[in-house]
Amino acid sequence: MQHERFRKHGKDVIDWIADYMTNGYDGPVFPKTQPGEVLAQLPMEPPQEAEPGEQVFADFESLILPHTTHWNDPRFYAYFPANHSGPGILGDLLSAGLGVNGMSWVTSPAATELEMRMIDWLGHMLKLPWRGCIQDTASTATFCALLAAREQVADVNQSGFYQQQPMTVYASKHAHSSMQKAVWMAGFGERYLRLVPGNDDDFAMDAAVLAQMVAEDIAAGFRPTFVMSTVGTTSSTAIDPVHAVADICEANNMWHHVDAALAGTAAILPEMRWILDGTERADSFCFNPHKWMFTNFDCSVLLVKSPDALKKAMAINPEYLKAGHDAVVENFRDWGPQLGRRFRALKLWYVIRCFGVAGLQDKIRAHLNMTRWFADQVRAEPRTHLLTEPKINTVCFHLDDDAATKALMKAVNDSGEAYLSHTVLRDRYVIRVSFGQIHQSQQHVATLWGLISRLLP
Repeated sequence: MQHERFRKHGKDVIDWIADYMTNGYDGPVFPKTQPGEVLAQLPMEPPQEAEPGEQVFADFESLILPHTTHWNDPRFYAYFPANHSGPGILGDLLSAGLGVNGMSWVTSPAATELEMRMIDWLGHMLKLPWRGCIQDTASTATFCALLAAREQVADVNQSGFYQQQPMTVYASKHAHSSMQKAVWMAGFGERYLRLVPGNDDDFAMDAAVLAQMVAEDIAAGFRPTFVMSTVGTTSSTAIDPVHAVADICEANNMWHHVDAALAGTAAILPEMRWILDGTERADSFCFNPHKWMFTNFDCSVLLVKSPDALKKAMAINPEYLKAGHDAVVENFRDWGPQLGRRFRALKLWYVIRCFGVAGLQDKIRAHLNMTRWFADQVRAEPRTHLLTEPKINTVCFHLDDDAATKALMKAVNDSGEAYLSHTVLRDRYVIRVSFGQIHQSQQHVATLWGLISRLLP
């Protein structure tokens, strides 16, 4: 594509995105696509000759858009948010335009130092002034923290697991599945992953049971190594007792990681900072600006109390990567498994500057108010029941029996007017309604409740 063609087509694409953000999509939030339907419409072989960008875009509108789940539609209440915003898109566009590989300071000083400053800004906003880096997702951040914990206990990178004392890992039964995957990838083995039950009332980790599990593993000759507390579980946004977990970790010399992938953003509100109480006693912490801070996917922040522990697990320096400034600069390739690194800090910089901290806080408060309002409607309607009091931005509710709950969610999703997801808690099928889309307003939430009310049996 010639530069002038790129200029014209790029303006057309920006105009389309601006219209999409302003007007939304007039079709269903969740497409009624059958498996293989998109694949069947795509050619088996690539084109031999160049095609005009206008034709590619026309195919995008006819082949891709109708079969896309519209995550940033204000009618999307499933899972957790994966937000975009105008500033985030512009920052991402500039990153793509520069085409930077920010693996080292020398490969792009601005990429490295802007990332460092964004970590400082976020630490200030969260009152957690640690050092850190930007990862792709919380799954990677948790994996990195687990590797750091492993290398503090045993030099597995050099000696492997041969003749090592078995190391045990602990997380809530309601923790994200990435913990299980991290245990696999780090070589611990799922046999040594302990899932701690949650309390019956709010699903937070039972610290007394955790302490008992740790004691039993020590008696069995194992080495308790790592505990992950979750602030805002995926199913219900439960908040683990971080201080109580910290007591256990400190008493047994265990690495303590706090996963606040969604909820961390809420802690930029002074009135919500309590959710991170005790995190200052942990060893690492992660949260995802790409969930609720309106920063395009992907952008996950990993903060660590001891960067040297993280770098011990992952720093490697072949001759072809050495540079003269290495002793006095940060090379973020040493902070994670990837060598190549996108210039993610640009979009975060754009978002924080264009919204301002106060603007971000206003949006998050509005979402929390929507959550409270929706929970009030559930309480007031005799046919709907809260499973647990909402802690952050997600309401979990059900009807009198699972079949009716499933039928209600199916009816809502089939209508195309909203999209909901579910979980299972206390052996009940539960509808999750998660608030946080950048374009959501109180009117959208009222419309959702009106839809649910009409469809109730």
